[in-house]
Amino acid sequence: MSDLAFHVRQFVPAAEGTELEKRIALLSARDYASGLLGQVLGDLAYNYAHDAHAIAGTFVFADVPPLRLELAVKCCRHLVMAAFLADHLEDEGTGS
Repeated sequence: MSDLAFHVRQFVPAAEGTELEKRIALLSARDYASGLLGQVLGDLAYNYAHDAHAIAGTFVFADVPPLRLELAVKCCRHLVMAAFLADHLEDEGTGS
């Protein structure tokens, strides 16, 4: 059992299969977004990373159906990618 699975099972002991995978993905996204919060330079990137962190934290241990977990994972992944891209855009400036 991975460390992240251990953490999920502390709060959702019955989580198995796809549900467990989605919850682990949310923990991973939350951790990655947390790391981005300390690295990104611009406000836009920071806000995207903050939103990803908040959404992952809201759903990772929540009593919700698997489809909601899947949507939360997709949302977090897109927000993390948006934070990464926005950081590069803001770092490069607006010049051509």
